[in-house]
Amino acid sequence: MTHYVNEEALFAWYDANAREPRMPHAALLDDLTRRYLETRQPEYVLPPAKTNSGQEERYPFRCENIGCCGASTIFYYF
Repeated sequence: MTHYVNEEALFAWYDANAREPRMPHAALLDDLTRRYLETRQPEYVLPPAKTNSGQEERYPFRCENIGCCGASTIFYYF
């Protein structure tokens, strides 16, 4: 099970920094989760081509996995 804590902060950052067309917020959370599971880096990165500034933008977050044996819950804190 996955829980997102204070995801509104991530959405505000994304809406301020992402160039149009933006992905829906649910898709953003899915993309963040997928990238974290692939890289284990606790930050969401927008490449320069996808930002308003033309610069790479990064959003750090914290991830905590509680439990074990297939009964874990993952928390993402923004």
